[in-house]
Amino acid sequence: CLLSRGLGDVYKRQVGQRRALASGVAAMKRQRGFTLLEVTVALGIAATLAVMTSQVLRQRLAVQQSVQQHQLGALCARELEARFAVEQLWPAQNSLTGVLVQGPGSCHWQLQMQGTGVRDLRRAELSLFADGERRESLGLYQLFLVRP
Repeated sequence: CLLSRGLGDVYKRQVGQRRALASGVAAMKRQRGFTLLEVTVALGIAATLAVMTSQVLRQRLAVQQSVQQHQLGALCARELEARFAVEQLWPAQNSLTGVLVQGPGSCHWQLQMQGTGVRDLRRAELSLFADGERRESLGLYQLFLVRP
């Protein structure tokens, strides 16, 4: 009887261990990966962050390009104003055009003359463009030319 009781206890322990092992394996199987909902939420957050980052970068590049064009326009305007003063420009016609190369870029310019009502003084409107087709404006400047 003692022997059968001892074997019965061993059997019960083995069964208990198997059940514990089976329940542990089942628990591991249940918690083996992420649920579809968790993966979807993570992808949604990652996509939102990616969109926000790309918008910030796009805006930063647009601002940088605009600043570079403004700097090129201001540089060209100062250079042309200095050249016109040194050359004592007083054109016979009311419109002049040209191209000024400044470092890696170039400015296409157009000068429109207007009278001021003051003898020997003309007002000129200087239009600057980044391209020859005059699609990309670099600025519009007002100059006064004095007859030499």
